[in-house]
Amino acid sequence: MRRRFSPGRWLWLAPGALLFLLVSLSVLTYTLPGDVILSSVRPFLAREGLTISSESARTELPLAFRMDNVVIGRPGGDSLLLDTVRVSWEWTGLLRWLPFHGIVSKGKATAEVRTSPRFWDPGKGRLALASLSSEDLSPLIPISSSGAGFQLDTAGMRWKRSASGNMTGTGTGRFAWVRVPIPEPSSPIREALLQDVTILFALREGSLIISSFTATYEGARVEGTGEVAGILTPSRSAITFYLKIENPLEGKIAAIFDLLAKNAKNANLRITGTLLSPRGEFQFF
Repeated sequence: MRRRFSPGRWLWLAPGALLFLLVSLSVLTYTLPGDVILSSVRPFLAREGLTISSESARTELPLAFRMDNVVIGRPGGDSLLLDTVRVSWEWTGLLRWLPFHGIVSKGKATAEVRTSPRFWDPGKGRLALASLSSEDLSPLIPISSSGAGFQLDTAGMRWKRSASGNMTGTGTGRFAWVRVPIPEPSSPIREALLQDVTILFALREGSLIISSFTATYEGARVEGTGEVAGILTPSRSAITFYLKIENPLEGKIAAIFDLLAKNAKNANLRITGTLLSPRGEFQFF
């Protein structure tokens, strides 16, 4: 008699084979030397003009790769020092279709990203930042060299990529403070220190659209909007912020009101330039 195979048996064989392949992949990855995996990453960074090295590199079960004391830099240029870089594949993330998980830490600062399975070209993802300052990014991203600076408490963004390749997303950010230099020679105020900053933003066609910007400046409320065109290329970006400082009654700006603008009730702070070199200008009305 010809032996018949039950369809139900095939239903059990398929997930069993898949589980075998996943376990085999985990074991193979774990047995690979860390330098072998690190060498496979270097060509991707080299396309961006970056180099990478680490004090130690190792794989972790079930599917993870970790580097400690990492140095990312440009040939012959400055380098960014990181405490840890860890990337992993998390099966639970398949429920949200975000199984790829990467986290970078430097001191108290952390950056965490979760993306869809095609992590080399993700269709969607989530980004979370915490306790990040402008000093943490130097000297590779020299924001502070222009006199600007910031202390980020938390920020989060969700994004997705359309079939045409356009990336869109939304998010929020909270800063303890943001410092902007005022280079105008005639201004008696050389910098503006905004505190308790909260922003709401959207990512559209490579630009960050800030729909809400609230803060305080020398005790006065600040609100406004802004845009960062070319957010993915900070050195070539173009920023424009229009911020209204409502009825300042104390600090240096209040003194200017008394001297130069007795009939004025408010001030504008206009910020232009690039992300790496912003500049501010006060306007009274």
